[in-house]
Amino acid sequence: MFRERIAVFPHFVKKFFYDHDISKLNLDINKTQAKILMLINENNDKSMSEISLIAGLEKSSFTRSVDYLVSMGFITRNQTKNDRRITKLSFTEKGSRAVDILRNDFDFYWESLISGFSEDEKKEFFESLETISKYLNKMITGKQK
Repeated sequence: MFRERIAVFPHFVKKFFYDHDISKLNLDINKTQAKILMLINENNDKSMSEISLIAGLEKSSFTRSVDYLVSMGFITRNQTKNDRRITKLSFTEKGSRAVDILRNDFDFYWESLISGFSEDEKKEFFESLETISKYLNKMITGKQK
């Protein structure tokens, strides 16, 4: 019963994160690099290593993508003063603009995915997502939310 209920999740993730074409945005980044920019935006208090784990990428792949984003002027690396082994990532002005473009594009894409829903269906869908997120976070972190 559990497997049948979660079987749709990989398809949902694929549809939302991987089927969407960002090439039309002319940012000269791939989907992995876009994902990293969005994760930096959502986790700006986290270290490069922590964001790598959240991204679910091998360290070498993550580092290559970060190197590219640095070379293209989207982000900078910053070592913390207390522990120089810890590196944080921050946006340049170009990176901040790119995140705004990506966020707006994903919002538009998201709206297109649910455009056929009635207002009641949208409300039910978002309430369900909130509930699922709450319990997934509890399972992942082991903490009560």
